[in-house]
Amino acid sequence: MSVRNRTRRTILGETLLTLNSNFRETLNYLNSAGIPRGCVLWITPCRGIFTVGNNRVVDIAFLDKEGRVVKTLRNFPPNNFADSVPEAVSAIELPSNTLTESKTVLGDLLEFDLS
Repeated sequence: MSVRNRTRRTILGETLLTLNSNFRETLNYLNSAGIPRGCVLWITPCRGIFTVGNNRVVDIAFLDKEGRVVKTLRNFPPNNFADSVPEAVSAIELPSNTLTESKTVLGDLLEFDLS
């Protein structure tokens, strides 16, 4: 399961993480260890994010229902709240600098390979 930027033809991550029935354990691990390189945390539904409890800087992209990037937060610091994004239906959190490395910007279309 991977996430790619279809517009730029770049990969954001080869491993897609989601919060399921074990979300507390997963979140506690990610907050302390950080999101591993090559991984993307997909949060759905989501219109806003807080990084309280997170010990690492992260990149965040908010997505609309088509998977288009409607807002980016690069190197978002721990223990902060991101403003609500009304047009967003989900968000992805990534290791810092991933958005820059993948050249992801507003309007780009992201594609989730769930196979």
